[in-house]
Amino acid sequence: MYWERVSEEIFLFTSDRYALVNSIAVLTDRGTVVIDALPFPDEARQIARFLEIRSGMDFYALLLTHHHMDHVYGLYAFPEQLDVISSELCRQRLLEIGETSLAEAQESDPTFDEVTLRIPSITFEDGDFFVGAGNKTFKLFPMPGHTNDNIGVFIEEDEVLITGDAVMAIPIVADGDLDGQIETLEFVKVMEPDTVVQGHGEVILRGEVKVVMDQYIHYLECVRREAAAVLKKGRDRKELWEVPLEKCGLERVPLGIASHQLHVANLMSVFDKLKAERDAG
Repeated sequence: MYWERVSEEIFLFTSDRYALVNSIAVLTDRGTVVIDALPFPDEARQIARFLEIRSGMDFYALLLTHHHMDHVYGLYAFPEQLDVISSELCRQRLLEIGETSLAEAQESDPTFDEVTLRIPSITFEDGDFFVGAGNKTFKLFPMPGHTNDNIGVFIEEDEVLITGDAVMAIPIVADGDLDGQIETLEFVKVMEPDTVVQGHGEVILRGEVKVVMDQYIHYLECVRREAAAVLKKGRDRKELWEVPLEKCGLERVPLGIASHQLHVANLMSVFDKLKAERDAG
């Protein structure tokens, strides 16, 4: 794990053990607000201890962008009395699959034995939801596409947008909706935040936001074209394994060895949805 400062009051923690997943901490007059957590217990404990020592203040709240476990597990390392704030859809997904997923993780890897699942205690359904914490205002709002429960967190005073996996170094729609993901990326372009903190990958600065969003949109449109081409020719979906990530304009470096598998999962998912639409018609 490594960390950096996005600003004087915003810390970014990144796991180098799983797809560069990010956790964010914001120091406020009311205490520290943590947005998402890293999945591995030792990393989560290190972050909590680091923040206690570095800030010298209590924690104020935990914000959760979506239900995927690489963002959820580490929340257990923070004080039990803290509210966990998310979308209502996120809470429902965790109630449906959270304990089962955690049990499977613990069975396959004892590293997760100490993890206990944190279920959101405060949720919202639609529109904007504001969390005030002294000198910081956090605006929470839906950013679907990667999943239908994903939210963004905009720190108004800093113009920093924390996106969860609505924005990541390789856009992933295998568990979501490609068109919804493109709409969310277009929204980020219009929003023009000063800084974008992705769910996975490096921080995107103001001068890069539109360019990077266009790259991600181009990638997703390419995924649709490649999947549609294989379907139209009546070829086996396994051929999609041969479509390199680079053909769609992205590099494997940002997310390492997982990059091609994530890319293929996108291709397979889009192929299956296009086939289902064709067969239904």
